[in-house]
Amino acid sequence: TKMQWWLAAGLGPLLVLAQEPVQTALDYNSVEYKAKKFVDDAEETLRIQAISSTFASWGYESNITDATQKVSEASQTQFELLNKKLGKEAQMFDITQIEDHEVIRKLKLMKNIGTAALPEKKLKEFISLTSNMGKKYSTAKVFDFETRKKKFSLEPELTEMLAKSRNAEELKYYWEQWRESSGKQIKPMYHKYVDMYNEAATLNGFKDASIMKVDPYESDTFQEEMEETWLGLKPLYEQLHAYVRSKLHGFYGEDIVKNSGPLPAHLLGNMWAQSWSNIADILKPYPNKPSINVTGEMIKQGWTPTKMFQKADDFFQSMGLDKMPDKFWSGSILEKPADGRELTCHASAWDFYNGEDFRIKQCTRVNQEDFVTVNHEMGHIQYYLQYKNQSYFYR
Repeated sequence: TKMQWWLAAGLGPLLVLAQEPVQTALDYNSVEYKAKKFVDDAEETLRIQAISSTFASWGYESNITDATQKVSEASQTQFELLNKKLGKEAQMFDITQIEDHEVIRKLKLMKNIGTAALPEKKLKEFISLTSNMGKKYSTAKVFDFETRKKKFSLEPELTEMLAKSRNAEELKYYWEQWRESSGKQIKPMYHKYVDMYNEAATLNGFKDASIMKVDPYESDTFQEEMEETWLGLKPLYEQLHAYVRSKLHGFYGEDIVKNSGPLPAHLLGNMWAQSWSNIADILKPYPNKPSINVTGEMIKQGWTPTKMFQKADDFFQSMGLDKMPDKFWSGSILEKPADGRELTCHASAWDFYNGEDFRIKQCTRVNQEDFVTVNHEMGHIQYYLQYKNQSYFYR
């Protein structure tokens, strides 16, 4: 027989090797195999849910209505409940019994389920609270300084006023009134938000939300690293701060800007004082030298928001990176819609987790500051394009 021929040829040991599929079958019951299969299945399930959740969020943030808010909150709740279910299952695995580094890392990421740890009723309340805070922020209005009759939004009117006006009284009015209309309205909700976030952190095994928030960075010394980074920058920042204060003091006078102490935030050309480039006319050390601000030239050449994004696309392609896909141009909102709808104008880049939809939502104005933002947001899209084939947790 054929069997006898194998044995006669001295190849009997091969018959033992033929039993390996039995051994593989036994591996299906190992913790290692079960953990990997669980993680792979969970990632794909979360990714698919993230697609619908992201589309719902886009629908709300690009058109703020009660109806779109309801859809977005329902979709977010569904995602968080799934996150909780899978996170709880991940917590059942003993990672000391697993050798695969990737599986261990992903299980650790899954075990921190964030605010999904809240009881379902509180979770829905938290999602609604977060949505309402965003709504207050995005729809806040301020009466104009001169007539107190026209209503201004953050984009474009208030942003432009903070950038262009050099009237200290007017700037202070807009800075304060916008916070009266936004932050002051949000404050009672925010206190509740913090309490619920801390409760979720405790349920996840953290001391408070500040520790839970930095856990995804996978560093036990994250806060110390940030402190070290800040201390390295601080000497330079203090010199820059003193220089700007001196220039503002010279421009506005002692009554408005003291020559010591903090800077008046409303005079820095930006609603959050985060960028001071809009007051370069006051700050530049050599006033008679040509300006490096290209806003005037952009307007002179007839640039549009779309052209600003096309130029940014050209820049990234010149470095060998991917061009923006057609769906980016057809799906993005690159300037404030003229139909009067309320939307979140704050610039943001979106990955819809389906490997083909990548968008930016920005109420772009033709100026240098927004051109910098355009390049920044398209940098996010480049990341999305580069890792679109990575697993969900690594995107």
